[in-house]
Amino acid sequence: MKMTRTQRLIRIVQLLQAGRSYDVDALAAEMAISRRTVFRDLNVLREAGVVCSYDAESERYGIDRSYYLPPVNLTMEEALALLLVTRKFVNDRVVPNVSAAMTGGMKIESVLPADVRTMCGSLLDGVTVDWHPVSDVDPITDTIARIQAAMADKRRMAMRYDSYADKCEIETMVDPYRILFRNRGWYLIGRSSVHRQARTFKIERIIEMRVLEERFRPDPKFRLEHYFGNAWSMIRGSVRHHVEVHFSSMVAGNVEEVYWHSTQRTRRRTDGSLVFEVDVDGIDEISWWILGYGDQAVVTEPEELRQLILAHARNATRLYTNGEATPAPRD
Repeated sequence: MKMTRTQRLIRIVQLLQAGRSYDVDALAAEMAISRRTVFRDLNVLREAGVVCSYDAESERYGIDRSYYLPPVNLTMEEALALLLVTRKFVNDRVVPNVSAAMTGGMKIESVLPADVRTMCGSLLDGVTVDWHPVSDVDPITDTIARIQAAMADKRRMAMRYDSYADKCEIETMVDPYRILFRNRGWYLIGRSSVHRQARTFKIERIIEMRVLEERFRPDPKFRLEHYFGNAWSMIRGSVRHHVEVHFSSMVAGNVEEVYWHSTQRTRRRTDGSLVFEVDVDGIDEISWWILGYGDQAVVTEPEELRQLILAHARNATRLYTNGEATPAPRD
């Protein structure tokens, strides 16, 4: 449906006030309008007193974070959706500054008509969201805020980090590109001076960090989706593999109903079992996932993954057969 001018103006303010800047092409694509229409709408906003800033270097627009929209009228569905997020999905172990999110939800709830508030409360009382175990965000909330400030000001950071990949503490300068929540924890992605490329750092493992006066120029080609490529999750290998796994009928439904990867394809066999196909960069991470299904999953290709699974299984058999209490890390 084509947006009205009012809808477009509200949408532009929502996009620019979210903390991210946009160029004209991005705004035009977001709302399926022409560049010319974007320029006209930006002029209307300026005339209405909305301060849209323009960065000549990046050719992007933004809105001062101190500018606030006037109150809006919410429908029952909109109010319920917002309260569902703030009351049920906001996890104090995941969300930095969770109190601010909770306060925002309480403000929304307090201005709702009594009948709407009662109805939303009744509907929410029947909803429970049970999170998987996650890393506690509370000890790193301040670190996340400092990283966000460094990203906004494009300032380089000096960091001492407990690197599991390097198996030692390292000191490096980092140009912060993105903060990411994935796999139960918060991560920083940025260019490391030691590694001379973009790297992933788990924020919990940052031992010391200083935001420097020195500024950096962001890599205009950096994209999160390109950085991770077709990794199963976080660890991108150097070789792309076509993986095929057969799951028994006992677990086929559990596997089939989940969106595991952007390239996955599934098909049922006549016996109720499932053929799961995916194209991934690297096989280590997916091997751990497959092992979680025990003898209910069999890898049919590639052969390298079959051998990796077999090696894991042999090591596990040896540990249990010999009664060993401490597993040895695999090289």
